[in-house]
Amino acid sequence: MGLHLAEPAVAGAAALPPDCNPARAFLIGDATDPHVRAVLRLLPKQGTVVIDAATLSSALYRLSPGGGTFLDLAGEQVHLSSETTARGWIRRLAPAEWDAGTVLGSQSAARLAARMTVLAALLRDSRISWVCGVDALFAAENKLVQYRAAEAIGLRVPATFVCADPAYLAAELGEPFVVKPLGPGNFTDDDGLDRVVHTQAVTAQDLAGADLLGAPFLAQKMLTARSHLRVVTVQERVWTAELNAGGLPLDWRRAARAHHSFVRSSRWDSVEQDAVLLAQHLQTGFTCQDWIVDSAGPAFVDLNPGGQWLFLPDNMTAQIADSLASWLRGP
Repeated sequence: MGLHLAEPAVAGAAALPPDCNPARAFLIGDATDPHVRAVLRLLPKQGTVVIDAATLSSALYRLSPGGGTFLDLAGEQVHLSSETTARGWIRRLAPAEWDAGTVLGSQSAARLAARMTVLAALLRDSRISWVCGVDALFAAENKLVQYRAAEAIGLRVPATFVCADPAYLAAELGEPFVVKPLGPGNFTDDDGLDRVVHTQAVTAQDLAGADLLGAPFLAQKMLTARSHLRVVTVQERVWTAELNAGGLPLDWRRAARAHHSFVRSSRWDSVEQDAVLLAQHLQTGFTCQDWIVDSAGPAFVDLNPGGQWLFLPDNMTAQIADSLASWLRGP
């Protein structure tokens, strides 16, 4: 009669709690965000967790070095451990107004920082494969890092500087040249009103006396756009929408009609190849990219690893959402 011995326990492994299924997909963002909703509609409720820094107390049950227990969209507890794996997509770490009015150094600020610390631990859990990991996401949001990467792979990029001397900028870039935010492109003013910082054309005289490094801006050579391209990548898949620049301001977002005037385009194969190559170079499995087409051809101008696409034509948005959801569901 043979003797059957139990297999030894794997060091560090944590068994699933009774009646607890494995977590399959994590969406980091607000469940009411239209972009999150567009993907959620295509995912099963069981095993799908939606969480951000603002919803930790409702979506997280416990977290330890060995795993965690969460509440999925079906209202059931699901588990993440060394025996389970999941996939994730980072849309937003917290709602836009989450920290509004919080004073640095206050007790409220300390509470928000503690929430972000817990979320950061989840975001760096190696058992979750992210379409774009948090560290790659933070790096790719930096425009100087984007341009450095784009130049490294041979893409055309407008001449760009961060510089304290307006005269130098005028000499290098010509006049007028473009200034755009290096940090956040929106803020709340002292009256509580939301403000957007648009790309502007300026001269050295316009900037005379300004502290250009107090809140550093990017200065770029101005390109006279014939078309604007919004290119979206999900892994190796790519979609391009085109906007005729005729009659539009320098920053097309200033024109309300432009937000609904992009059309799907199939004539920019080389741009699409370059867009995927840039996303791969930055290790960003999802990107929304902005390109400008002028008399010299296409030029890369911006990349957002958590950007918006729902303003694009419906025949694109459905495919983008489906591609993200398909990746999250896994093979």
